[in-house]
Amino acid sequence: MKKAAKSMSNIDKKQTENDNKVKGNTKNITGKASNKYTKKTKEERKQEMDQALDTLEQGVKGVFTSENYLNYLKFFSQFHNYSFNNVIMILMQYPTASRVASFRTWNKLGLKVKKGSKGIKVLVPIKYSYTKEKAVTDEYNHIKRDLNGNKITEEVEMSGLTFRLGNVFDISQVDGKVPSLTNELKDNPKQLKRAVEALFKASNVPINYDYDLNSQTAYGYYSLSERAIYLRPDLNSMHIFKTLIHEKAHSMLHNKDQNKYTREEAEVQAESTAFVVCNCLGFDTSEYSFGYIASWSENKDLKELKVSLKVIADTSNEILNWIEETTELRGVDNNLNNMKEVI
Repeated sequence: MKKAAKSMSNIDKKQTENDNKVKGNTKNITGKASNKYTKKTKEERKQEMDQALDTLEQGVKGVFTSENYLNYLKFFSQFHNYSFNNVIMILMQYPTASRVASFRTWNKLGLKVKKGSKGIKVLVPIKYSYTKEKAVTDEYNHIKRDLNGNKITEEVEMSGLTFRLGNVFDISQVDGKVPSLTNELKDNPKQLKRAVEALFKASNVPINYDYDLNSQTAYGYYSLSERAIYLRPDLNSMHIFKTLIHEKAHSMLHNKDQNKYTREEAEVQAESTAFVVCNCLGFDTSEYSFGYIASWSENKDLKELKVSLKVIADTSNEILNWIEETTELRGVDNNLNNMKEVI
């Protein structure tokens, strides 16, 4: 039996009115542009990028002076930095991993690994020493010989490195209170819901919802093995949109064939791109982005951000063009304020 249709709410009516107001100067979700929209020049876009990046840098610097940051730094200073190969191993097994530590380290921090949690395999370096006979050489690196012409040798102490498999656990696999610098974005603009739907269809990288993600796991991730983006479905549209851009940046910059960036640089680049794109479109993600970037910055001089400014600007520009070609979203000076009604 069919259910009776619900009458339009006041919010829906208000939204419809606003949609009609902006219909003439935006393009629809199918990508057909209106003649009234003028694409920004390179100079205008660069000025917009520079302003967004400056806002980002100043905002992240502000996080460093907060009491929350001091508590956060004290907590995470006890974590080990993993090599690029280990980071790839971790993400191939557990794509949502953000902070990992050994069972012993979690216990030391007063947190307990959840019963039944599966360990994430990493390569643990093991140093060892041994002695080896080595030919003695003179100052010209010529081998010395005795009266009978035999090589003169000596025993020298050598060191080597081998590896064994060990287990680590992600922060989502432990119970207990963990310091945080971020807050989930709660705004829910209707246009962002529509934009996300359009971007799902238009992306050259598959985008899907992962219904196993929740508040204890992650907002989203880029799967290195599948080369696909996964998002948490129960988020408000602002956070889904920002996370989609973050993971889109990962897919463009940080696949398993590239090893020129550290994990810290990769995360700063992805979230900075998400902030810049949202900022240029008139959406504020600072409540999450500033703290996230601070958490992945090794020092207060923001080295990871400063060395990546061109990468961030170029990636943001490419994603902005994609969004404008695919959705109705436009820059802040193109009537976006008319499109920010919350449902």
